[in-house]
Formats: sequence, C-alpha cells, structure tokens
Amino acid sequence: MSKAPAGWETWTALGMGVVSAVFMPADFYSSSVSEIVTVLGFLMAAFVPAMVLAATALRAGGFSIKKIKDLGGAIRRQIRMFGGLLLYALAACVVLIAGKIADWRFPVPPVQHGSQISLYLSSAYLAVVTFLIVFLILRFFAFIAGIESLLNLTIEIAEDEARTGDRQADVDADHELASYDTPAGYGTTIPS
Repeated sequence: MSKAPAGWETWTALGMGVVSAVFMPADFYSSSVSEIVTVLGFLMAAFVPAMVLAATALRAGGFSIKKIKDLGGAIRRQIRMFGGLLLYALAACVVLIAGKIADWRFPVPPVQHGSQISLYLSSAYLAVVTFLIVFLILRFFAFIAGIESLLNLTIEIAEDEARTGDRQADVDADHELASYDTPAGYGTTIPS
C-alpha cells in the first residue's frame, strides 16, 4: 500500500475551497454558522486535553536516553500538530463569525477572473471556511493516529515497567528460596 504524498490534505482542502468559491453562493454557510461553530468548539475542547496527555505521556521506563530523546521529539511534533489543529479550528470560528457579522459580503466591487467566471471577493469567506473545514476533517484522521501512537507509547512503557517488576520479583523469589534451610539429604534419590 503506497503512502499519500506529504501535504495532500492541504492541497485537497485548498482545491475544495477554490471550487466552493467559484460554484457556491457566498452565503452558503449563513444558515448553519452556530452549528458549525459548536462542532468546532467540541473539536477545540478535544485538542487541549490531547496536548496535555501528549505532554505527560513519556516516562522513563527502561528506555535509553537516546530513545527517550527520540520519543520526546516525536511527542513534541504531535503537540505542535494538535496545537495547529486547534488554531485552524479557532480560525474557522473567527471567519464564520466575521462572515455572519459582515452578512457574507466584502464591501468591494467584484473582481473579474478570466473572461468566463466572475469571482466576488465575498466568496473569500466561503473559500476560507471550506478550506478550514475540509482541512480539519482530513487532518482529524492524523489526530486519531496521534492519540493511538500515544496509547502505543503508554503500553510500551507499561510493558517495560512490568518486565522490570517481574525481574525484581524473580530476584526476590530466588533470594527467598535461597534462605530456606533444607534437611540433610533433601532431594536425593532413595534406592528401591
């Protein structure tokens, strides 16, 4: 299975934003602003604890210093990604609210784009909101993958700590068995 090229989500969302600006009315989102902002609010409410979870996920376990630094770098990238998604969701809320306040119009005349399509700057609201929403939807899969990788890290650390605990329990059991006095001749074979 081949991997998607880097940045495909951005290009797809950008394309959808342009298509929406050209083919959809500028006030397309006007009747659903409050619902969209509510959903974006729920997303933002999920991103903040995810960043806190990521920041507190790493424990030493039995990892080497190099492995801990590598994991720390990966977690730092995840936190940045979560923070970026939070900012994109916040930007979408701001643009939606600004569009609603401005009644989905920019107070400027339309700009002619080519000879066949007339693109109004008011469509910029639509393009930006569509870009942000599509981008957030596409990147949400990366958000879920990030949470799963944090779970995998936690499992790996827990398994390592359990192995360390098991080794210590084995050492303790060996010491306890060694401290028992056995009677003389214990364990010898009796001839029949």
